[in-house]
Amino acid sequence: MLKRDEKEVKPPIFVLGCQRSGTTLLRRILDSHPNIVCPPESVFLEELSKVYETERSIAGLESMGFSEEDILEQMRMFTTFFFEGYAKSKSKPRWADKTCPYLNHVNTIDSVFKQEVVYIGIVRHGLDVAYSLCDLNMGVLKPYIADGTDKKIAAIQFWKDQNMKLLDFRDKVKDRFYLVKYEDLTTKPESILPAIFKFLDEPWDNKILNYNDFEHDPGFEDPKIANYDKIQPNFGNYKKWPISTQRRLYQTALMMFKRLGYTI
Repeated sequence: MLKRDEKEVKPPIFVLGCQRSGTTLLRRILDSHPNIVCPPESVFLEELSKVYETERSIAGLESMGFSEEDILEQMRMFTTFFFEGYAKSKSKPRWADKTCPYLNHVNTIDSVFKQEVVYIGIVRHGLDVAYSLCDLNMGVLKPYIADGTDKKIAAIQFWKDQNMKLLDFRDKVKDRFYLVKYEDLTTKPESILPAIFKFLDEPWDNKILNYNDFEHDPGFEDPKIANYDKIQPNFGNYKKWPISTQRRLYQTALMMFKRLGYTI
């Protein structure tokens, strides 16, 4: 990782969560901190990770005389070049990233950074996530509806699978992971956010509550986030569905709902 002159280098931050769980809100909050820069979704690590995750790629590079450690080192240098460069352009000492598909590559990312990275995970009520996914027609559901599965069922199955990855990874990295609920974040930001920044070893600043008072670079993210001038609750939309639909989806992912403490 690139060093800065005589300054403590704190670990990078990755925001992890299923799509439509509040990751974009959390990204802008982090980006509002005077010490942290968090760009829109960087995306490139999704493809880069596949180099390490593909056996033929590893075998090919090993046949050329390069070890697994060599591969990870080059991936780390490539990645930090862009993130450190971006942080420098914003005159901030620390970078974070929020790219939802990175949840599918967390073990690789953790290896790339030699386990010297911290994570903030965010979860949201599965029925709200499913409602939003169905409303926006996001492509992440394509593998789930390829066999004709009902879109609502596909959405709740996707939510269940993504959060299973999230919680399993949390259990693996333990104290390098901080989990927050979207509902708590948006209803109690004055108490939730200071705790998050304490975990990150960064000072709290009340100005962050008005995160859109700060300038944020546009990119791959929910464009509606720019319409809010402060943190506002937005949940319970799934109640527009008939109660029979709510119960059917709830039962489909019952164990995950219980694991996260969500009820109808």
